[in-house]
Amino acid sequence: MQLMDRRDPVELRLVRAFVVLAEELNFGRAAERLHVTQPALSAQLRQMEARLGFPLFERSTRRVALTAQGAALLPHARALVSESGRFAQAVAQMQPRPQRRVVLGAALYTLEIRERQMLLEAFFERYPDAPITVLPLWQREVARALLRGEADLALMLGVAAPLAQWEAEPIAEVIFPETLPRLVLRRREAGLLVPKESPLAAHTVIPAAALEGVAVAMVGPTHGSAILGPLRAALDRGGARTIVPPEPHAIGVERYGRQFRMPAVSLGWFNTGEDGDPDMVRRPLEGLELVTEFSLVGSSGALSPAAALLWDEARRQFPDARLVEGRI
Repeated sequence: MQLMDRRDPVELRLVRAFVVLAEELNFGRAAERLHVTQPALSAQLRQMEARLGFPLFERSTRRVALTAQGAALLPHARALVSESGRFAQAVAQMQPRPQRRVVLGAALYTLEIRERQMLLEAFFERYPDAPITVLPLWQREVARALLRGEADLALMLGVAAPLAQWEAEPIAEVIFPETLPRLVLRRREAGLLVPKESPLAAHTVIPAAALEGVAVAMVGPTHGSAILGPLRAALDRGGARTIVPPEPHAIGVERYGRQFRMPAVSLGWFNTGEDGDPDMVRRPLEGLELVTEFSLVGSSGALSPAAALLWDEARRQFPDARLVEGRI
């Protein structure tokens, strides 16, 4: 391979493709997230590897895995993608006020949440020329942008926490500052995603004692103590053996449980275990009191006219949405 010319850096679209494939480790899912075909994604990765001079992934017919060089490069690639989002925010803020576009932050993993789809589809049907840009930043980056006034609104998934707690957990992705005002569009109780053939599936509510010695796929540290604390307490109380999969985010954990036919922690947001799911069911767990929410979150400042239209559309689409004022 020819070594990368330092005067000709790798294009951002190639870096973004690398990051998404590293997160999914599946060409089909990564291509879907990037809105490209699988052959196009493969070509982008080959182009990037050729420019770098070393392979980023080990590929076989059955699996995709990061190489040592790919794993070492991933944090820097993520930082570059995040920085590009901040650059886009800065540009948006500098545009003349009449043409300034509203910045709506929404993490990629919220793409399949029904409330996101309902709100944005209804809004753009009603206001097709609305000056709104949806930025697929990491949720923690979205929260920072709201706090700094660099974003106007955000669709956020997780648990609202005191600002001091949010700042003290710098890797927590699924908590957000309760100082920001929000419309709670929907709340879901956490539980377990269980294979239909498992004896646990026969329970309406899984007794804690039924988990004695049972392996349960568990989410990882990026979920923050507000989520991990109640989960660990409930699983430990039942004597479960927790396993944190290689992909410890909520979607990856559910996928791991499905693949290896074991119970998996489920926050309840990704249309799994519901009617029509061929082989998994969701069940509440006795003693687990954990509720996450999907909310439209505002910045600390006044809403611009276009942002106010989106806020009003959320009120229209979700008349039962609960307004929570920001807390100091």
